[in-house]
Formats: sequence, C-alpha cells, structure tokens
Amino acid sequence: MTEEQKTLLIADDHPIFRQGMKQILAPIEWLRIVAEAESGESALTQIKYIKPDIAMLDLAMPGMDGLKVLEEVKAVLPGLLVIIVTSYDDKAYLERALELGANAYVVKDGAAENMVHCFESVRRGEIYISPSLGTRSPLLPQLDAGASELLKLLTETEQTILAKVAQFQTSKEIARELNVSFRTIQNHRANICTKLNLKGSHQLMSFARKYSELLEAG
Repeated sequence: MTEEQKTLLIADDHPIFRQGMKQILAPIEWLRIVAEAESGESALTQIKYIKPDIAMLDLAMPGMDGLKVLEEVKAVLPGLLVIIVTSYDDKAYLERALELGANAYVVKDGAAENMVHCFESVRRGEIYISPSLGTRSPLLPQLDAGASELLKLLTETEQTILAKVAQFQTSKEIARELNVSFRTIQNHRANICTKLNLKGSHQLMSFARKYSELLEAG
C-alpha cells in the first residue's frame, strides 16, 4: 500500500541550507517538497496559498522571523505541522516556539538522522525537540505513565471533545457537531486543561494527539 504523501514548504534565507535539507529528506518516501521561501513574508504568503501539510521555518529569517510566521499561520491553519529550525540552542526560544504551537524545534548542527527522526515523530503527532536541548520541554507535563488514569478524570463529554481536538477540529466545529454553544465547548476545554494540568491550547492539542488512541470520538 502506498503511504499517504505529506507536502512540505522549506523557509530559510540560506540556499545552501535549503539544498542540504532536500538531500537529507529525499529518502523519506511519504514526503514531497512543494515550495521554498527565502523570507518569512514569502513563507507566510505561500503557506496560505499552497496549504502544505508541513512547514519548516528558520527562526532567524530577515524581516518576519520564524516565530512570527508560526504565530500567524497557526491562527489560520491550526492543523499545519510546523518545524522550527535554528542555530540557537536557547531554551527561551524553544519555550516560545512551543507556546505558539510549534510541533518541533530542531538545532541545525544536529546529525542528519535526527532531522529524519524529527519528521517521523511529527508525522505521528508527537512533539520533537533536538536531543541537545533535552527530550522534553518544561512546558510539557510528565504524563506518559499515567495517561490512561488521567483520562478517567474526564467526563464522557470531555473525552469526546478531546478526541475531536485530536482530529484538529476547532471549538466552533465541535460546538456545531454537538449542538451546543461555542462558550460551552470553551468551558469544557478549560476544565480538561485543569484536570490534566495542561497550560493552553497547544499543550491540549499535544496531549490529545499523543494519546489519541486512548480516546473514543463521540
């Protein structure tokens, strides 16, 4: 069976880096590079037009930087998978990227196999962080061992909503499907975050995607 193809845009102001990435990623059969950008502005325009599955954004592009592009594209394309690449191993940048919704944060001086592993992880709905920065961000709670127990804290409705979050449904879409108000869904999301000790919509999405197999959509 042929694997479902995912499309990728690479945005970096260094042509040599973009060329190197194309060579590193070429063996990934399910990945197809459809666009390149030399600036944040160009990346933003192309992402909105092409709507790729994945965007690789350099943190320090001239003009609009990668974090600003990340913030803007996540507002209009919340399901877009975003990989931030950078020469900076500063955890402050890492935490800001995750707060804005990045799915991966990769330091450029890492090994080529790490980049391939990054794409495989992101494809599975996981958050990837360069090994040099540690495997976990302080923003992500240590939930692996007790995930199934934590889910028992949720009501049936909350579990249904979490399952739909894992499918990238917005609060408006969930409200319409469940025939309730937008505010009701927002309140449920807040309650879920409180019960699971999650901070913000990105941690909620990360948890939902990581443990989607434990959830049953209503």
